[in-house]
Amino acid sequence: MATQLLPAHRWYTPADCAALLLGMRHGDTWRAPCPVHGGDSTDCLSIREGKDRYGHPMTLLHCFAHDCAIEDICAALGIVVRNLFCMTPEYYRTMQRFPPVKSPRLARLGAMDEPTPDQVAQTLLEEMIVSDPAWIATCKPARQKMWALAQEPYARAAFTRALLAAQIPVKRFWETLSDAYSERGTHDD
Repeated sequence: MATQLLPAHRWYTPADCAALLLGMRHGDTWRAPCPVHGGDSTDCLSIREGKDRYGHPMTLLHCFAHDCAIEDICAALGIVVRNLFCMTPEYYRTMQRFPPVKSPRLARLGAMDEPTPDQVAQTLLEEMIVSDPAWIATCKPARQKMWALAQEPYARAAFTRALLAAQIPVKRFWETLSDAYSERGTHDD
């Protein structure tokens, strides 16, 4: 029987709520018709990101036309008020035992809703390159996976930033991987 490590929770971001209401983006906020009172106005409901008392992101909803209750707006969206918070009290209590992430790469991974296996592999490879630069030179499977992922420009740019942070000669590193793993390469490390 699998033990659930964290309480099940889904945060409806401002973009998620706006998508449910077919809202339009206006700068850093979204405007949509209020699902509670309806009406002709397509921009009486303001949807934006705010911070809870702990400084965690949350979704703010406000009806300017009738000042509809947040509970009613959430019910009309088919969610509950706790879905407007990225951190529920249960989640916060569970997570406060763990030290905060200091790595921007791991923080980026943690912020992804549903990362793909390649996104997880890429982020962990970047983190290993930065935290232990010699490791990439000794781990052949890591270099192979890195080369496969680096065929996408975004991934290659992220790896290049990690190599620079680790003070690894970037041009020579990519040339070595290209020689080893590209179709024109003649050997495999």
